[in-house]
Amino acid sequence: MMFYLDTFLAEAEESSSGVDLLLPATSELVAGVVAFAVVFFFVWKWALPAMNETLDKRSAEIEGQIKEAEDTKSEAEKSKQEYDALVSNADAEVQKIIDEGKQAAEKLKEDVLTEARAEAEAIIEKAKSDSDAEKERVSTELKSEVADLSLEISQKVASSMSKADQKKLIEKFIKELN
Repeated sequence: MMFYLDTFLAEAEESSSGVDLLLPATSELVAGVVAFAVVFFFVWKWALPAMNETLDKRSAEIEGQIKEAEDTKSEAEKSKQEYDALVSNADAEVQKIIDEGKQAAEKLKEDVLTEARAEAEAIIEKAKSDSDAEKERVSTELKSEVADLSLEISQKVASSMSKADQKKLIEKFIKELN
């Protein structure tokens, strides 16, 4: 394999010099210059005028937008002057409206506070009654659970007792009830 590589390098050194590698062949150079001239001609003849026309249109549009912006600005300045005149006359009226608003707000505040206090008291009363009802329900439920557990325990105990012991227990329970 080394032999082939050495042979290839030797042939490459003999066949060309360093300058030949940098410069293309004369026929390729002439063809490249002609192709460049043709492309340059088409660009100069058709593409450049079309691009100039597009740029001119864009320039005209921008100038039109600038004029519209200036017109809008002058209209805005006129509107501002009219607004300033209205504002200067409206200061007294605004102060009057503010005073009336403050009075209405104070009255509304007092009404809302009164209503809120009444609602709070109603909620507290309802919560107390709900709490009492819940306590009663839990107590009843607990008593029922205790009774059920007692019944289960007594059934288990009774099943392990003899009939004579069961009879004695029933009699004792009846005596305690009286």
